Amino acid sequence: MAFRTLGALRSEILARLGMGGMGASGGANGTLIDSFLRNGQTQLYWLQDWKHLTDYYDITTGTSQNLYDYPTTGAMGSEGCTRDRRILSIETIVNGQHLKLCETISPDMWSTMDTQGEPQRYERLAQLLVYPKADAAYTMRVWFVGDLKRFTVDTDPATLDDEMVLLHALTNAKLHYRQPDAQAYQGQLDALIGGIRSTSIGSNGVFRRGNPLASERKPVVV
Repeated sequence: MAFRTLGALRSEILARLGMGGMGASGGANGTLIDSFLRNGQTQLYWLQDWKHLTDYYDITTGTSQNLYDYPTTGAMGSEGCTRDRRILSIETIVNGQHLKLCETISPDMWSTMDTQGEPQRYERLAQLLVYPKADAAYTMRVWFVGDLKRFTVDTDPATLDDEMVLLHALTNAKLHYRQPDAQAYQGQLDALIGGIRSTSIGSNGVFRRGNPLASERKPVVV
């Protein structure tokens, strides 16, 4: 089921503020409410690596190539990560075995950037920089948190849980208009975020971006 749209969330907030008589757009107040909704969703987006936005994309390396574009889409239909570049991990798939790349390229590696071999390390720059340059066609699986979808038109649905986005925006709106029940909504928001975050972390209560790396493979010096 899709989350509620920007227009629907705005209308509900206006009603809870006692401004429902202004209509669905809310006039100048509606512009402010839209800002609360968009800003709230962005703040919530950066709280953690949301499971329902986690996706992957397979890149095939080119021989002697080490620069690659960020994914514009995911295998499971996400927006890709070209804007926020929230890469979780990168793996190579060699003979059916997944081998994790380490993030960061050390200074001594920069001086041997033309070395060729199986991908081992990467940096998140304007593009994904991989070390060493590939000596063959490898499959690199890029795991990432997808970017937020557009949230500017009335018919645009929220990307995150709509109730969480609603309460975040409503709390800020109540505080802005100095309405006395703002703290009550803040308490509801904190409780809801706690519940949603716990389910997004996983059933064992442990959240990790990755596991310890196996020893690195030796690149071929050419």
